[in-house]
Amino acid sequence: MKITDITSELFVWDRPGIWNGSHFYGPGRLHVVTVYTDQGITGKGWNGGTAAERPLSLMPGYVEYFKPLLIGRDPRNTKDIAQDLGEGQIKILGPAGLNTQVLAAINIACWDIKGKAENISVHNLLGGAQKRIRTYIAGGYYSTGKGLKELQDEVRYNVEELHSAAVKIKIGSPTEGFSGDMRRVEAARDAIGSEIVLMVDANCSLDLPTALQFAQALADYNVYWFEEPLPIHDYEGHRKLVAQSGVKIATGENGYTAAHFKTLLDHHGASILNVDATICPGYDVALEIAGLAAEREVTIAPHGCQELQIPLAAAVSHGEFLEYYPPEVDPLRTEIFQPMMDLDKDGWVTVPDRPGIGFELNMNLLNRHREL
Repeated sequence: MKITDITSELFVWDRPGIWNGSHFYGPGRLHVVTVYTDQGITGKGWNGGTAAERPLSLMPGYVEYFKPLLIGRDPRNTKDIAQDLGEGQIKILGPAGLNTQVLAAINIACWDIKGKAENISVHNLLGGAQKRIRTYIAGGYYSTGKGLKELQDEVRYNVEELHSAAVKIKIGSPTEGFSGDMRRVEAARDAIGSEIVLMVDANCSLDLPTALQFAQALADYNVYWFEEPLPIHDYEGHRKLVAQSGVKIATGENGYTAAHFKTLLDHHGASILNVDATICPGYDVALEIAGLAAEREVTIAPHGCQELQIPLAAAVSHGEFLEYYPPEVDPLRTEIFQPMMDLDKDGWVTVPDRPGIGFELNMNLLNRHREL
């Protein structure tokens, strides 16, 4: 089997603005990469789709750069492709960035092809350790007119209507400050009760003294994990925080390389790794990172688009959670990714066993939002 062509498409749609501790998220965006083969099997990978403020308009240029390096290669040799177009291009493109994210989409598309060619799911190709996996609902963003009552209504809806047994909210807004964010944590815990798992996420917005202040206070509300409290390369800060924190520290969604995660683990800087297969260059590197985590008895809870992360999250026995973005974060996503992933009554999801990734894009819908 040989690659014959690769295409790149951009789509943009309106949705209500939301923000975390560091960044505002406006319109929905999706960058779709399609890999074609001489056997008529195609695969798709994509970037964005949820909180997508990255400059996706720059990504087609990287696809064009990669194209001559890929035409004629066997797409099933995913590990070699990730290496040759990643580390192999480090002097030209640098170690990480948009180029790595584009490579991730290409790698995922090639895994999609591999699964379809072998009539097996990517989940099973990656290991297939779990048939069902726990989820947590990503939400609790800041938005205009959203106070404590609205936050409580949201997390209560996620539990009572969407059947979630775990929810996450944002902290770290410079306008809220420590006291304002702790009121949000208290309000969320009051709304969902003591049995539901509560996580918080600061999106790298804090310094070490503030993160330490939060880490001690969050324990009083039985917060399960404190996600991305610090800038990702502050390895020494992560080491100190884990040593003194009253709750688990989760991080990794912005990590690109296995070397980064190894350094973080060498510093004992995380209890849970939020590795993202669309940020590091695809499933091969993400699976290597999951292996590093297993060696240190650290769990993984992949970040990002649930349709792309579930094959990885459930591939290994130490996949602890799948992040799940509900329709309320972006109403259009209920129609974009098919079939729609629903939570079971206990807050878990059943992993699809369809060949390839297991989800398709609704191109009829997306074509109405094509960016020309």
